[in-house]
Parts: sequence; structure tokens; C-alpha cells
Amino acid sequence: MSRRSRSAPKAGGRDGACAGLRLAHLLNRLIVTGPNGAGKSHLARRLADLRPDVPLVSYDALRLTRNWVKRPEAGSAAALVQTVATPHWILEGGPSLLPIALARAEGVVWLSPPLGVRAFRLVVRPLQNLGRTRQELPEGNVDWPLMQYRFAWKSLRRDRVFAGQIAQALAPFPGVPVWRCAHHRDIDKVLALWAAPSAMATVSA
Repeated sequence: MSRRSRSAPKAGGRDGACAGLRLAHLLNRLIVTGPNGAGKSHLARRLADLRPDVPLVSYDALRLTRNWVKRPEAGSAAALVQTVATPHWILEGGPSLLPIALARAEGVVWLSPPLGVRAFRLVVRPLQNLGRTRQELPEGNVDWPLMQYRFAWKSLRRDRVFAGQIAQALAPFPGVPVWRCAHHRDIDKVLALWAAPSAMATVSA
């Protein structure tokens, strides 16, 4: 397998399979990234449930104020720098967090589900959270379907752009393990690794 290949899942210097992988210690600083509708927030919460001692941080919570208004870029960057300087975290968000966070990360989960799966999630999500603020967002950023569907359409059309941005951000950090997950079985392996590295030896491929 070439080092440029990004088929799911990957670990151990980008080339090793998740099955049978062992790490010397628990990961303490993990990024969960991917495009909109990839399932970042959901997976990050599952990871946090497995290890409640590790704080979960949403990049959107650092970037947004109310009514989907973004903080000044310098303020968001400063908050992110402060977050990643701490010894333990799960950080979830889009590719724009990577240039700052990767220098401190011990691993990256890159979620890349099929486009149809993303589209379904982006259609359903505003209905599930109609008139409410999602758990990972600051209070006052309410999901309204019309606004969210416009955003979702733009996001789906930029699927390859997202992938390119993530790959480009990862390139200067070849020593950071990356797990690219397209299916539930890939995610299950990452969850097992996060909970107990040695458990991966018993997880089937």
C-alpha cells in the first residue's frame, strides 16, 4: 500500500491496518474531522463516553457566538491554541482546525462516509433539532431547515474540496497516525483502539 493511499481505515504511520495494531499507550489528544454530515459530533461523544476523563471540545463552540455569527478569526485561533496546549482532549471539527491542532495531536480520525449517507444526515438533522441548539454548539445557534438545507447543498457540492483540504493539512505531519473511516466497522475499530490500545489485537479485520 503506498503512503499516498487513503483508503479506510489506516493507522500506524498511515499504512498499517487497524486490525492487529498495538500502541504503547492510550491516545490522549485526538482529532475527529471530516466534512459536514460525516458524523463528527456523534463519534466524538462516543469517544468521550468511553473515557470521561478526556475533555471533548467542539471547534464550532470556539468559533460561534449566537445566531450563527462567527467570532473574529484571531479570537477563534487563540482559543484553539489554548485548547490544544492542554494535555488531554478530543477535538472535533472541520479541516480548518487542522493547521493549528495537528502539531499537538496524537491521532486523527478522518470520517469520509459515502455522499448519500452525508446527504441523508444533512436532511434529517435540522428536523431532529428543529428550533433547538445542537448539543455541540453554543446556545442561540438554532437549526432552521431552510437555512441548513442551503448550507448542506453547498457542503455536498464541495465534497472533494473538503477531502483535498484535509489531505493537504495532513501532509506536513507524516508521523501522526490517521484513521480514515467510511463505514461503521471502521469506526468500531477506532473506538476499540481509543478505549484500550492492546484490544486492537483481538479486533478482526
